[in-house]
Amino acid sequence: MTAATDTSSVASDRAQSEPARMRKGLFSADNVISIGVFRVLLIGSLLALWEIGATWWFDPFFFSKPSLVGVKFAQELANPDLYHDIYVTGVELFFGYTGGAVAGIVLGILLANWLFVAKIFDPLLLALNAIPRIAIAPMLIVWFGIGMASKMFLAATLVFFITFFNTHAGVRSVDRALLNVARVQGATSWQLFTKVIMPSASSWIITGLKMSLPFALAGVIFGEFLVASEGLGYRLNHYSTSYDTTGGITMIFLMMLIMMVLTAIADWVENWLLRWRPKSETAGATPRA
Repeated sequence: MTAATDTSSVASDRAQSEPARMRKGLFSADNVISIGVFRVLLIGSLLALWEIGATWWFDPFFFSKPSLVGVKFAQELANPDLYHDIYVTGVELFFGYTGGAVAGIVLGILLANWLFVAKIFDPLLLALNAIPRIAIAPMLIVWFGIGMASKMFLAATLVFFITFFNTHAGVRSVDRALLNVARVQGATSWQLFTKVIMPSASSWIITGLKMSLPFALAGVIFGEFLVASEGLGYRLNHYSTSYDTTGGITMIFLMMLIMMVLTAIADWVENWLLRWRPKSETAGATPRA
């Protein structure tokens, strides 16, 4: 009798879960295959619309065509100079991003724990962050020259403030009850920092790092676009000033591809660092600056 009851219970549970599975089928956020197919369809539709429009509706001189961009992209990949420009931009991006991120995280942690100094520096940091980077870019050329240093510093200024404000907000948002419980149990200041504060603020810090990544690349490209003799920004400027729309769009797509790869790496690093958290917590809403 018990076995029959268990069998009927299992059958009933399966019957009840079947509609839920059907509802979670094609349009489920967990359906990786469905999402990939719809992404391909969306991108293909946009490219087809672009190709048709450039053929029948508007002048391809101003907007080029996907077919022309594809041919130009293949030509660029066969050009050894492209890889040198990618290397130059990559070096500037790495050091600018790393320097700005480290400085922002360190200062954010220090000022979050030292409120007196934080209130002194607060208006100064807000004023500095309000300065348009395009306004100081020419001065950076004067101060650091036309080499890599000026592009690194420009990227670092963009990364610094994003990571700083995210880190500061993350450390300040740590639950005080957790700190009090840890203190009652005899935790030292270092243990509070490593076991409570940093794990609680880690999602804020990582979000700041991910948000600042495109800004770092934009700062490097803008610096190269302004004045440089090598790099992807220089290459983009060359095509733009030569009215080569196809070449310019090709460089833009290349930069988009590079940023997609970097973002995928950042997502993997985030999942690895936050692997100790429940999936529902890491997959949920991420704090924003």
